[in-house]
Amino acid sequence: MDFEDIPFEEILRKEKMITESLERRKTTKSEKKNSNTSDKLHNDFEKNNEIDKRLKKYGRIVSKNSPMEVSSRRQILPEKLENERNYIRNKHNGSKKHNDPRFNDSCGKLNTDLFQKSYTFLDDIRQEEFNQIKNTLDLYKIMNKSKELGTWSKVKKSSKFKNSDINHFTQDQIDNLKLKYQKLISEKDHRKNLFLRQQTISQHRKQEQAKIESGKKPFFLKRKDVNISIQHDKYKDLNKKQISMLEQKINKKHVSKFKPPNSIRKV
Repeated sequence: MDFEDIPFEEILRKEKMITESLERRKTTKSEKKNSNTSDKLHNDFEKNNEIDKRLKKYGRIVSKNSPMEVSSRRQILPEKLENERNYIRNKHNGSKKHNDPRFNDSCGKLNTDLFQKSYTFLDDIRQEEFNQIKNTLDLYKIMNKSKELGTWSKVKKSSKFKNSDINHFTQDQIDNLKLKYQKLISEKDHRKNLFLRQQTISQHRKQEQAKIESGKKPFFLKRKDVNISIQHDKYKDLNKKQISMLEQKINKKHVSKFKPPNSIRKV
């Protein structure tokens, strides 16, 4: 049978059958590939989960056949249980009685003079630190001035700069030293004020005790009177230069506060 004798419809039918069979083969192949890839992904996912679990438990990857290791880490409790545990712990700790030595007769009375005498070595240490910081800051000022004037090449040959490391100091270190210097000054002033306050109060008490024994009524110092006596004691220790500076400050304050009467004011 020749090709020309075959009808056209039958040729089309055969071509359709061939194309359908080819498409089926392609789909089956693609399905097989997808199934294989999905199985691989699933297996990889399970492996990763197992690895993550082991990492969380042991802190490192461990094989299945390795022996069990007991970790020294404490198990983290949930927030509710932890709060309950802290509450119970604080409740039991609060029941303990603490003794304050200031209000305990067995510790004796506080003697401020003896306390200051026994801890005078701390003042010496603070003074040494204060002098050291002051010297370094003074050298830093001299260095900056000499650099501005152009005489640094001569100044740096002096013994002060040879024995110091001021050249290697950074700006942050200098700023920290300045802050420390100011802190030491304020602490020194505060300690001095406390000492003067205690001294004035103790002197007043001694005087009043003598007056009470003679039959007079006691007179208690006010805070204002204590502050005035402290200022008088400070004023006695000042130099002439410091006194003049203080007077200038006081005059400036008075000038700023002074208000002329209405008759003198300009309309």
